[in-house]
Amino acid sequence: MAIGGRGTTSVKVSAASARLKFNGCEPNYIRDVCKAACCRSSVDPSGIIVTIHPSERLQVIAHGAKVKKGHLVSVNKQCPFQEENHLCGLHNTPDKPFGCIASPFTLNKNGTLIIRNRYKLLVCYNDGPKLPAYVAFRASLDLMFGKKEAARIVRHLNSGGGDIIAYMPTDAYMKLMENDAAKRDRHA
Repeated sequence: MAIGGRGTTSVKVSAASARLKFNGCEPNYIRDVCKAACCRSSVDPSGIIVTIHPSERLQVIAHGAKVKKGHLVSVNKQCPFQEENHLCGLHNTPDKPFGCIASPFTLNKNGTLIIRNRYKLLVCYNDGPKLPAYVAFRASLDLMFGKKEAARIVRHLNSGGGDIIAYMPTDAYMKLMENDAAKRDRHA
């Protein structure tokens, strides 16, 4: 697919947001420090808020989990895929939900890619090696934009560039939009 070609949607990437500093999701850090805080919710009574896109529902159910109204049903107030060591049992599988990989990024009401505000409240924010979000969460960019376009974004940010217009496959764009709508609807 050509950058900016058919099948893509242009998205402004906030350079300021992409440069927020994080530890990154290293297994030892998850196990010993953060305990997968990003997988939990302090405001949702279920203890988690994991959005499951309709296209992912059957594969998540095939792993033994329940999905209700587009959201993963918690078990004892935690994600049913979170293992005893706090690591994700679906990590590095094709069945890990899109929303889990795309986080901490989201599209704001203006369609700009930013870091979710809640991530600035987590222990990993401004901790450890203090990597810029676009480095710490590179897998998220690769998923949302594809590796070639994600590499272009990273080069631009590494060279000190400001906000950038990037081209996201329209199906990824729609998943982000639909997942965010499902989150809003859950609390309506």
